[in-house]
Amino acid sequence: MGETDGVSLEIEKWRAALEALGHTVYLCAGRAGDGEAFLIPELSLDHPEVERIRRNAFQSFSDYHSEEELHAHIEALATRIERGLRHFVEVYDIDLLIVENIWSLSPHLPATLALWRTVRDLRLPAIAHHHDFYWEKEDYRGPTCPLVRRLLAEYFPPRDPKITHVVINRLAQGELAKRGIPAVVVPNVLDFSTSPKLDEFNQDLRERLGLSPQDVVLLQSTRVVRRKGIELAVDLAAELSQPGFRSALARRVRQRGASGPGRVVLLLTNLVEDPPYWEQLQQHSARQGVEVRLATHRVAFCRREQAGHKIYSFWDTYLFADLMTYPSLQEGWGNQFLEGIWAKLPVASFEYPVFKTDIAPLGFKYVSLGDVVQTDGDGLRRVPPEVLRRAARQTAHLLSSPARYREVVEHNYQLAKRHLSLTKLQQLLAGVVSRTMAAQGGDIVKGR
Repeated sequence: MGETDGVSLEIEKWRAALEALGHTVYLCAGRAGDGEAFLIPELSLDHPEVERIRRNAFQSFSDYHSEEELHAHIEALATRIERGLRHFVEVYDIDLLIVENIWSLSPHLPATLALWRTVRDLRLPAIAHHHDFYWEKEDYRGPTCPLVRRLLAEYFPPRDPKITHVVINRLAQGELAKRGIPAVVVPNVLDFSTSPKLDEFNQDLRERLGLSPQDVVLLQSTRVVRRKGIELAVDLAAELSQPGFRSALARRVRQRGASGPGRVVLLLTNLVEDPPYWEQLQQHSARQGVEVRLATHRVAFCRREQAGHKIYSFWDTYLFADLMTYPSLQEGWGNQFLEGIWAKLPVASFEYPVFKTDIAPLGFKYVSLGDVVQTDGDGLRRVPPEVLRRAARQTAHLLSSPARYREVVEHNYQLAKRHLSLTKLQQLLAGVVSRTMAAQGGDIVKGR
């Protein structure tokens, strides 16, 4: 909590929406970054006892003599966490508990038990907000012993009609339905009352990142991990650099008062979390003749000055991009897609499963990278050549036609503002909170 990961960012949006509805929101976490929260250190995934339990539950059962010993450690830590949770409920007179991802993703077994028992014993209304599920993550699909398998079956997520389950996409809703658990879909949103703006701080960003006025910038703002499919963005940049598209690129360059043939640059602004994959991307881009610029040393979540150099925010980079690439192969939602829409950029996107079920049906206009990939011997993905050529043609048309460009980005912006804004989140949460409180049907037990 209080970090820059997707869950932390969504927590802040929920907090803003709930406060706009008149609720007072208190946060409880193991750590809170720069934010304020009631801290229970044992809730942190980085706590040494939590790490030990997780390692033995999902990687290698090596630090305990028996399942019983592991179980005893889980229970002991759960008891300590539960004590802290009860104190939190009492101090702040909590009427409703919102549990973020702890009942769906499995790295913290003691916290899962502690939260469940707190809700059960105090008869607290609860909303379980699920972002990811353990069965979606390779690291948690192989429990090391029957105890862990039983805990996963019973508590991920817990089956209780008084708990309202909220998921971020329809596929997750369907998966829970197979398990006999009804769930409400509340998509991730953005605050459309704000927008990125050119100012004195960011006006030199293009120059500072080594980009020339002649560069046509494709922005890849995701983390550098394999499931983001960034090689597809490299391939699009390579196709767009073919001689047949030179005139379109030159027209785009002239639109901002520059001249020249135009060079396609793929700009990466987020963290490299998979160094071997990054090495492969560099080799692949070199073979394709694509200029890939990694700017993580100059870009962060918040702008600041560091050692005499400007550190720009992610949002600053959107102002200098011509198009956003979003070639992710698998996502729980599509935050960067939505950010591109918010920044009024056209987007080239791979149609991963959740995109097809939850995002595309809203009516967005985008450059499609298809929905089928092939895997090469080096593990990199490819889309069929005809799909890539079509995507390059659509991109070139957008970039060279100011009228079409404005039409697409404005259409998408208004659509997202209607369906995926903080205002829409407020409407959805008002209903979820009301139903959850009504389903409680009994007095909350306080002072225990």
